[in-house]
Amino acid sequence: MNPYKYITNIKEKSYTDAQKALQKGLIELNQNYEIHDISIKELCKSAHVARSTFYAYYNNVIELQEDIENDLVYNLLKLNDDFRNSAIKSEEDLEFFKNTYNYILENKQIFYTFLITNPNVRFIEKWKEAIKYHFWERLFCNGNSRNDKFVLELISTQAVTAFAFWLKNPYDVNMKDVNEIIIQTLNILK
Repeated sequence: MNPYKYITNIKEKSYTDAQKALQKGLIELNQNYEIHDISIKELCKSAHVARSTFYAYYNNVIELQEDIENDLVYNLLKLNDDFRNSAIKSEEDLEFFKNTYNYILENKQIFYTFLITNPNVRFIEKWKEAIKYHFWERLFCNGNSRNDKFVLELISTQAVTAFAFWLKNPYDVNMKDVNEIIIQTLNILK
């Protein structure tokens, strides 16, 4: 059984317009301030939401941040659900990284904030666990568990680092090349 299955306990949530405004406001403020420096008063002003509305949904800013993190991880898990059964068409082509790249593009501001501006270690660890979940399914579900934890840590760290580097240096890296390097690493580790 996949030891990373617990990460799939993150469930999809629907959000009200007020919650979406709070999420957007938090990301915008988090680009300039550490999460612990963002006051609820400042957040509500930025989001044009009453403080009583904030407290109807959250006890503190960290709970709101966790909603954003969990939403991202849930969507990444869902997006790559078929990864275990997908074929690798060529050495440069792995759907997992293409899907993830496209999702990051759609949510660039949030990923940039969580990976570059104010690195969110909790989110990064959740994302790595989601990557480990998918790659364990592909590489180790048949009982071959030789160095599985080490290999999965390398893969997940390499993937998150590659995407963070690309976000920070978009003109210095070609995602096709990154995909190829990650596949070469996978082949070495097999």
